[in-house]
Amino acid sequence: MRKDLKTCLAAGLMAIFGQQASAINIEFDYSFDTNNFFNTQVRKDALNAAGTFFGDIIQDNLTAINSGGSNHFNAVFSNPANGLNTTITDFSVGADTLIVYAGGRMLSGNALGVGGPGVFNVSGSTAFFNNAVTRGETPGTSGVQGGAATDFAPWGGSVTFDTGTNWYFDQDVSSSGDAIDNDFFSIALHELGHVLGIGLADSWDNLVSGADFTGAASSAVFSGAVPLSGDLAHWADGTTGLFNGTFQEAAMDPSIQFGTRKLFTDLDLAGLTDVGWEVTSVPVPAAMWSFGSGLIGLVVMASKRSFCSTQA
Repeated sequence: MRKDLKTCLAAGLMAIFGQQASAINIEFDYSFDTNNFFNTQVRKDALNAAGTFFGDIIQDNLTAINSGGSNHFNAVFSNPANGLNTTITDFSVGADTLIVYAGGRMLSGNALGVGGPGVFNVSGSTAFFNNAVTRGETPGTSGVQGGAATDFAPWGGSVTFDTGTNWYFDQDVSSSGDAIDNDFFSIALHELGHVLGIGLADSWDNLVSGADFTGAASSAVFSGAVPLSGDLAHWADGTTGLFNGTFQEAAMDPSIQFGTRKLFTDLDLAGLTDVGWEVTSVPVPAAMWSFGSGLIGLVVMASKRSFCSTQA
């Protein structure tokens, strides 16, 4: 995400959507937040709200990974405090749970945030290996990795936010942010979208053709292949989707307007489906209609900034 003329995006929607038990739980770990970005409960609440959105709409059942004895699973991720690869040995994660390490640091260039899934090293029995790779999803490791991947089953990952940015924090989906600060909730949604594999999973890469994304769900929503940005990890800048019947700039394009909040559109949700997630429809409170309807005008009036980068 860039800090000058355009602004970085994130991923998530609010706790107001938490009207059903989450099928998956995104658990945030702040143990590597040594720069104290999440130094208030308000900031943590905004990130939790973004995680709750995805927990409410994703219905996959992920098996647990339990290291022990001769079975070893080592989680590797980008440390949010410094960007260096960090390994946690004999890592375990519960069923239907993703662990996301969150923090902040001064990001280079114009970036507002980075996010992506973790990787891993695994050794042990064949059953342990296969479970660790697939988490009970598409049978066979080739279903979630490599050129034949059609699904995605991460243990989690990490998200990082720029400590040199003026942020706007709240959890009110009807809010459009403020005119001078970057909307944290929008950026959190976007970055969690990358943790969930948009732009980064093998199952995403396998649907990229030239400069377009050809996933069936996304193509159906867009009425054709979806143009991608130059990094092939985002929709092309300015791509729109429907939110509550109204077009808005998609959450997973690489830009956002000051003073606006970008929520996940039908196109963004279709991208998750094409990566391999089982996505339900999103319950929309009546109060959100006015927000969705007013978004286009706000986008036209605000100065635009590109916002986000991804991390493998």
